[in-house]
Amino acid sequence: MDLISILEKTVSPDKTELEAAQVYLEQAAANNLPEFLKSLSNVLQNASNTPVARMAAGLQLKNALTSKDLEIRLKYQERWLQFPAEIRNYVKQNVLSALGTETIRPSSAAQCVAYIAVAELPRGEWPELIQMLTQNVTNANSTEMTKEATLEAIGYICQDINLVLFQEPEVLVTQSNDILTAIVHGIRKDEPSDHVKLAATNALLNSLEFTKANFEKESERHFIMQVVCEATQSSDTKVRVAALQCLVKIMSLYYQYMEAYMGPALFAITMEAMKSDIDEVALQGIEFWSNVCDEEVDLDIEATEAAEQGRPPARTSRFYAKGALQYLVPILMQTLTKQNPDWRYRDAAVMAFANLKPVVEQAMPMFIELMSDESVVVRDTVAWTIGRVCELNPEAAVNEAYLKPLLEALVKGLSAEPRVASNVCWAFSSLAEAL
Repeated sequence: MDLISILEKTVSPDKTELEAAQVYLEQAAANNLPEFLKSLSNVLQNASNTPVARMAAGLQLKNALTSKDLEIRLKYQERWLQFPAEIRNYVKQNVLSALGTETIRPSSAAQCVAYIAVAELPRGEWPELIQMLTQNVTNANSTEMTKEATLEAIGYICQDINLVLFQEPEVLVTQSNDILTAIVHGIRKDEPSDHVKLAATNALLNSLEFTKANFEKESERHFIMQVVCEATQSSDTKVRVAALQCLVKIMSLYYQYMEAYMGPALFAITMEAMKSDIDEVALQGIEFWSNVCDEEVDLDIEATEAAEQGRPPARTSRFYAKGALQYLVPILMQTLTKQNPDWRYRDAAVMAFANLKPVVEQAMPMFIELMSDESVVVRDTVAWTIGRVCELNPEAAVNEAYLKPLLEALVKGLSAEPRVASNVCWAFSSLAEAL
């Protein structure tokens, strides 16, 4: 039986056929893995093969390169690097040439390119890859599928390479210009394909840790922020959500550079998002301001510590949350009272409220009520939030108007799920210190 037929049977509803196919593939890998990977790459590269066979070949190839288990993943990467150079080059050429030729999304070839890159780039191998991928995206003759699959590959590389290294991979930092060139080309306003825009936006989200040098340069930072802000206005919901996720992450990573963009763009974009009827969009708007609050609470603590030590703080708060307070509160209060079956929006709103000191007292009765929410995640977050309120704003927690119902809700929470009870214990500890 030929390899293509076997690969097609890996999705067979017939259990006997499926098991036979799996046994065949396992034996082929055990007998001669390098040659098996070459054969798989041939199947993936050949556009005349069925989409199912190509997808299955890509999956088998990917599974020989990586694993969810970190120890096994590292073992597989070392194994790949021990293969003869001619074997590795043959497979790499095939998976690269397969980019953009598939008809099924997401691209199997993109994943294979990425997992080979994750093994090779940190060791100084395949140095030309990032530039080749960039050319794929910027070439005027590239098809929509080629650009999309290539951007997916870039996104996978950025996402996974630091999971192995546990540090900032120098190889991506040094090639951040090429990476951003490809991403910005795909995310720009005049890119006609939403599929390409989405792949580019997701790639940007995964690359932000490696682009510090670009954010430090004003002209480059302006351009990045411009294309991201434009993408938040996309008519495609997935692109819009991904762009908002980028803003959330940018605010956490590069808070010190955001003053020039908050008034002209970020405030209006995120307020509009919070009011959206599209739940995924609204959630990202709330997440943005929750991150702002978290960052500014940390900056407040840093400023206090610096003052106690008689030195200026390394970073200072711009008090964005304080300035936005009068606009944030009505939206967050409305979100808390929504009877939405999706608990994530109540959860995100509670998290944001934890750091808005001036309005915590208004929200405490709502927090007490949410301690009985049907979602364990919401109750867990509320218990944590009450502890946080006791820590940051104790006068709000010991207000006589609701101290008794608060204590009753917390006592009840002690018998809840372990994750909730744990935060309730912390809330009691913080409350005791406040009293």
